[in-house]
Amino acid sequence: MDFVTGGTGLVGRHVVDELLRSGRQVRVLCRPETKRTTLEKFLVHCGTDQAGLEWIEGSLEDVFFLEDALVNCERVFHCAALVSFHRKDAAALTQINRDGTRTLVNAMLQTGVSKLIHVSSVAALGRKEGEPVHEDVPFEDGSDVSHYARSKFEAELEVWRGQEEGLQVLAVNPVIVLGAGDFDRSSSMLFTLVHKGLKLYPEGSNGFVSARDVAKACQLLAETGCWGERFVLCAENCTYQQLMIWMAQEMEVRAPSRPLRSWMLGLAWRLGVLWELVSGRRAPISRESVRNTSLHHAYRTDKLERTLKSKGVEWRYEKVEATIKATVPFVLEALGPPKR
Repeated sequence: MDFVTGGTGLVGRHVVDELLRSGRQVRVLCRPETKRTTLEKFLVHCGTDQAGLEWIEGSLEDVFFLEDALVNCERVFHCAALVSFHRKDAAALTQINRDGTRTLVNAMLQTGVSKLIHVSSVAALGRKEGEPVHEDVPFEDGSDVSHYARSKFEAELEVWRGQEEGLQVLAVNPVIVLGAGDFDRSSSMLFTLVHKGLKLYPEGSNGFVSARDVAKACQLLAETGCWGERFVLCAENCTYQQLMIWMAQEMEVRAPSRPLRSWMLGLAWRLGVLWELVSGRRAPISRESVRNTSLHHAYRTDKLERTLKSKGVEWRYEKVEATIKATVPFVLEALGPPKR
């Protein structure tokens, strides 16, 4: 039996699907308000048998509940996390990402469930001038570090602390994840913006990977016993412009054609702050969320291939363009046909 947190999220639903397809029994943690149908509909769309799926309702904040929930489980896939770059979510990020991981690790130590596969983020790694980000670049805090990045780094500290106390641990650090998810949130909103006819594209570049590949990597690394390691997961480094062109082509809409200059982004987040003060509602962008889209990030990702090859497994990432092609039907199902 595998225990999965965050099973209705972008990565989590793909992890559940991979595990069920491999014949595993899967127990999925959910909160009372969780829309279970998002996962169930996704599994139906993928043609996956749900006979091995079990739901358990509770909270990552309750260690006694988690101890009971982990009964008869062999492995934990920890996919639950809050992704936000809004300053008002600083406390929630710490509570969910760091403290939730701490509680889960403590429950595992108490119950003897020893295998933890932790879905982290490249945000938990450092940046070194002139060098692609890789697994060994140490995290450095500072004024430009987001609350999200800090919370993911602190969550990893809890995971590695668990290893020191007896757990078998591995961590994956995906870049921007693309796939069928909630198109009103996080990286999936890129599809929504293109669908709505956005004319501007950010000038920066980043790394991208499919949610399916993240799930497959988690499963393969656990099955081959790659414990005590972390792995950056990145299929390709590319510009946001190219990414949005591929999305537009697949949706048969006009691609964004004008660059979104850094001064425009600066003006946008400042207007967002003003709008929040006047309306009392949260702006859709923040200083932290827009800053990264104007920067150029690159990642070195050969460790996953090398490690799996040493275990007799050949790994090939799905091309980003293919990921977009596979995701667009879900976009159109959720948002309807775009206006052309």
